[in-house]
Amino acid sequence: MIRSRMRKIAIAAGAGAVATMTTLALNPFSAGAVDATTATTTTVTGPATATAGHGLKFVAAVSPFKTTTAPIVKATGTVTFTIVGSDSSTVACAGGNSSPALSRTGTASCKVSPATLSAAASPYAVTATYSGDDNFAGSSNEISQTVGLATTRITLSFAPKVASAAATVVTATLTGSSGLLPTGKVHFVVLPSLNNPTKASLDNCSGKASDDFQVLSSNEAPKPKAVVTCQLSAGWFNASSTAKTSTWAVEASYNGDRNFGQVQVTKTGTVKG
Repeated sequence: MIRSRMRKIAIAAGAGAVATMTTLALNPFSAGAVDATTATTTTVTGPATATAGHGLKFVAAVSPFKTTTAPIVKATGTVTFTIVGSDSSTVACAGGNSSPALSRTGTASCKVSPATLSAAASPYAVTATYSGDDNFAGSSNEISQTVGLATTRITLSFAPKVASAAATVVTATLTGSSGLLPTGKVHFVVLPSLNNPTKASLDNCSGKASDDFQVLSSNEAPKPKAVVTCQLSAGWFNASSTAKTSTWAVEASYNGDRNFGQVQVTKTGTVKG
């Protein structure tokens, strides 16, 4: 604050009236005459690798965070984290506190909950802005954080042996990582008896076209899974071609989504004539 002192100066005008003029006297030695603050540099860092479905943490460090001469004064204030995806989506720090207070060591952190960041919105622009205080100036820093696709596992199950001309059901189960539920579609390709394939390969189930995918459906479990079934009706296997035990195969392909990549698996079964 600049201190001032008002001074009145009398001006004589002959023997007549006396005029007065008020002047403003500045005190250059006032403690608040100059608002001196220490310049700072903010540096934000994130994990070297990040995967969709996994939590992560961003840390901002302010330097210097204390004076080097007595009296020692430490920086205070807050650091505001702004996280924006390449699709313009925004992400908040866990707990809704995206402006944590600066610690006594000059750092502040932002934890991001699992399943919050998606590979589809990668890379994210992460900005940390230090507010500054009476002794330290504000500053900011921005980094680019890449988020990769999560892994998923697909398993196929069906009766190990199916009788000739009988019906059977093929189940594809997809298990994601970190609690993320795979979404999207699964494509089945079913091959009949390989020893004597009197039927051509069947794309998908019940004679559907190869581009007619099965939509994933989820079940409730501690670790969410997506389940898809393919039903082969009675008479699908040709009795005349399975006089002896022969083999057939099922191929299931998952086309992925915003968090999971594509995956494919094949399993072989037997037909008993």
